[in-house]
Amino acid sequence: MDVGELRHQHEEITLTARALARAVSEERQPEGVARLRWQLARQLMTHLALEDRLLYPALKRSADLRTRDQAAALEQEIGALGATFNNYMSSWSDDRIAREWPAFCAETRAILRALTDRVGREDRLFGTLGDVRNAGKPSAARLA
Repeated sequence: MDVGELRHQHEEITLTARALARAVSEERQPEGVARLRWQLARQLMTHLALEDRLLYPALKRSADLRTRDQAAALEQEIGALGATFNNYMSSWSDDRIAREWPAFCAETRAILRALTDRVGREDRLFGTLGDVRNAGKPSAARLA
């Protein structure tokens, strides 16, 4: 399995999350917060669909028990993170954000920390998947 598209999506998600983190570090609500939130939501929905279709089935077929266990744990956690993110998106209207900017910022930072942690753990699993895929193949270093 080629994880290049998933890695690319992680990069896009990370860039959007950083922009949103900068926005919620402001004392007053800057322009574009709603756009960033919805951009992140679209990126996550696309990413999660691809993971469900490609990543988790491949990881569950791994010969490595640890990889299979990590994949199962992450797959379960994504349901909880997805539900938390959906609740976050639905509970924060533009009007409420304007009225409760400090509370919105605190909740957004918590969501972004969880998302950053998740992306990091998936990136490590991508490496594991590459190791599993290349097991038994001679490395370029050994061929030189």
